This record gives sequence, structure tokens and C-alpha cells, in this order.
Amino acid sequence: MTELCPNTEVVPMFKRLFQFLFFAYLLLAGVQHSALPEVEHELKAAARSGDAEAQLILARKYFEGDFGSHDPAEAARWLQRAADQGNADAQNILGRFYLAGLGVERDAAGGLALLRAAADQGQPQAQAYMAYAYGQGDGVERNAAEFLRWTRKAAQSGDARSQYNLATLCLTGSLVPQDVPEGRRWLELSADQGFTEAQVALGELLIRGINQPPDRVEACKWFAIAGTKGHPRAEQRLNQIVEHMTKEEMNEAAHRANVWLQAQSGLR
Repeated sequence: MTELCPNTEVVPMFKRLFQFLFFAYLLLAGVQHSALPEVEHELKAAARSGDAEAQLILARKYFEGDFGSHDPAEAARWLQRAADQGNADAQNILGRFYLAGLGVERDAAGGLALLRAAADQGQPQAQAYMAYAYGQGDGVERNAAEFLRWTRKAAQSGDARSQYNLATLCLTGSLVPQDVPEGRRWLELSADQGFTEAQVALGELLIRGINQPPDRVEACKWFAIAGTKGHPRAEQRLNQIVEHMTKEEMNEAAHRANVWLQAQSGLR
């Protein structure tokens, strides 16, 4: 069977560093350190009392070694308690623990079941994983319709990579009718979340001016932003485009890029 998404980058997220995974999912879930008592014993007391957010934060602390040593098994234990309460973020992370055998005995079927439960609750990264699973046939039979359905759900839930993937499908006409305006819309949403591949792709689309006049200033803005992350193609495109821009255009592009970057730093 041919690839379901030949032009789409879909990466198995459980292979990412788990430390990053914890930071990303807790922030996306809106779980803030200040949301619970800072004192260690109060945090543990809240977790023991059944507070799922406290259990999630306590799991992160055990995983990161905040109590003396890196303890993925204890992290998994607290994730399990939160997951048993139906906490979608805990189900998502614990599912990846089972897929990788991190702190628990490896159980691909159990991990996938947890991820599906989280996805059914609308957890964006779990939905993205389900798209990956159906696209690659990882734990399930490959299914183009299910791949597309979960990609749409994850994109609509705000997963930046899935928004980029869906944009690529729309722009290339893979699995869906070609729709450039819709593809651009998803690229803009993904780019605005800081996904560098989307930022570069959006810049390239703006230069080409498909279905609308080219916009070098806005393209330059996105190349400059992606370039701050060291994206090689962004830097190459930026060097190419500035040769055809006036000083005023370059200043405007730099201003737009700085406004975006400052707004992002304010969100952290």
C-alpha cells in the first residue's frame, strides 16, 4: 500500500524527549506551577486527596528528579491515578510511557488504548498520535480515512503539527480536494503557534502568490521568524527575497517579525 500522506511529516511523538513532552503537554493543558501550592508537602497532599492536576504535576516532578532522583516509575504511578480519573493529559502521557516502556512494562495495546481515550476527549496531541497510528499502521490497520479524520480533529483542537499536515494535504490535493485558501488558513494557524515548518511553507506560498498577489513583506516576516530558530531553508529563502525588496519593505518586515516575537515572549 502506498504512503497515506507522502508529502506530510507525521512524527511518532512518543520518540521525543519525555522531559519536553511533560513541559509541552502541561502547558498546553493550561496547568501552571502557580495553580497549586508550591510547598512540597501541600502538593503531595493535594495529589493524595485526588486532585488530578496535582497528580499530573507531581508526576512531572518525579520524572524530572525534583525530589532527588529521576523516577519514571513513580511518575507513571501518579499519572495512572490521574488517568484513572479520566484526565486526558495524564492518559496521553501515560499512553506514551506504555508505548516506550518508560517506568512501566511496555504495552503497545494498552498505550494505544490510553491515547485513544485521551483523543476521544479532544486531547490534541493524542488525536495527532491517532492520525500517525492510522497513517503508518502502528498498532492499527492503516486507514486513509481514519488518518484524515484524526488529522482534522487534531488540527481543529489546536495541534500545530496537525494544522501543518492538514495544510499540506489541502495544498497538494492529497486525500482531499485541492483548496489553496484552506491550506493557507491552516498554515497561518500553525505558523502563528510557532511551528517553523509552517512558517517557512507559508512564506513560500506568499512569495508564489497562488490565488492572490505575492506578498514579499509578509513572506520575509515569516522567513525571519523561522530563521531565529536556525531553520536552514528559512535563512536561504530570506537571503533570496531581500535582494528584491526595498529598504522600506525590509524595515516593515522586520517590524512585523519583532512584533510577533515580542508577543510570543509575552505568552511564556
